[in-house]
Amino acid sequence: MITEAGREAIAAAAPLHVQAVRSLFLDHLTATELRTLAEISVRVVEKLDDDA
Repeated sequence: MITEAGREAIAAAAPLHVQAVRSLFLDHLTATELRTLAEISVRVVEKLDDDA
């Protein structure tokens, strides 16, 4: 369970986190690599859904 303060901390950190992931990771991938990452991510999420 998350507290209201915890929820607010996550909301406050989210924009900087997204910016960092984009600038340090995603911006350095080609379109083909991004498609591959998306395909892998779908498979991982599907497996997580199966295990839930």
